[in-house]
Amino acid sequence: MNFSIQSAKTVDEAVEKALLELKATRDEVDIEVIEEPSGGFLGLIGGKDAIVKVRRKMDHKDIVDSILKDEEIESVRSVLDEKAKEEAAAESEEEAEVPEADEVEEENEQAEDATQEPAFEYLNDEELEDLIREYIDRIMSAIKLGYTLSVDFNENEIFVSIDGKREETGIIIGKHGSTLNGIQIVLSAMVNQRSEEFRRVIVDCSGYRKRREQVLKRIAGKTANKVLKTNKSIKLEPMNAQERRIIHACLANVDGIRTRSEGKEPHRRVVIHKDTSQPS
Repeated sequence: MNFSIQSAKTVDEAVEKALLELKATRDEVDIEVIEEPSGGFLGLIGGKDAIVKVRRKMDHKDIVDSILKDEEIESVRSVLDEKAKEEAAAESEEEAEVPEADEVEEENEQAEDATQEPAFEYLNDEELEDLIREYIDRIMSAIKLGYTLSVDFNENEIFVSIDGKREETGIIIGKHGSTLNGIQIVLSAMVNQRSEEFRRVIVDCSGYRKRREQVLKRIAGKTANKVLKTNKSIKLEPMNAQERRIIHACLANVDGIRTRSEGKEPHRRVVIHKDTSQPS
């Protein structure tokens, strides 16, 4: 069990009950107060207990590391580490301000490098699906969560969807999808080491990607309106390439607005600014 919901007369009492059930200490958990206690009328009638949700802390690196143990998967991690070093060394300090409407190209280039000298035998789609299912099962077993899994092949894309109870799958998603993105990166590397052609791998959990896309579109629209009102550029929070593409696409046809990306991974972010090429 990774979380516990408890009620008691006070928040502290409810937390202690949850810690007892989880067999954890306070520094090992995150505490969310769902409802504060109330005394009711004259402290006698209609009082309500405190309700808390206590969840074990688990960083997305802990989840991924927990299944990266055998020699084969460790080699995938080495490929990712080397690729990151190469890109960091090659990137110029003065980056051209070009909109990232076509960042798929970056993924293709990365995949080509990964498949030039295959370390493993190529697999067919059925074998790739077995590989994906085994990888996801190792993660879910490590954190003891029930789930269902669907794997769909569509031309050069593979959609992997993990489904489970919404109140439990948050640990797989992580803050702003950080855990899910980590799982996707490693799985993509594993798949493309064993595939003759580049396969774009998308991992979702309980419909998170669609919800996140809607949030990003709202952020893009509100930020663009603010840029038009203030004439000042605004930098968004760091995002992965997939999320940056959503922002660029959302604002591509908005009059008076331009977007670009700046910075180095994993801190690369979208900058929304006024289009100075248009007459005022």
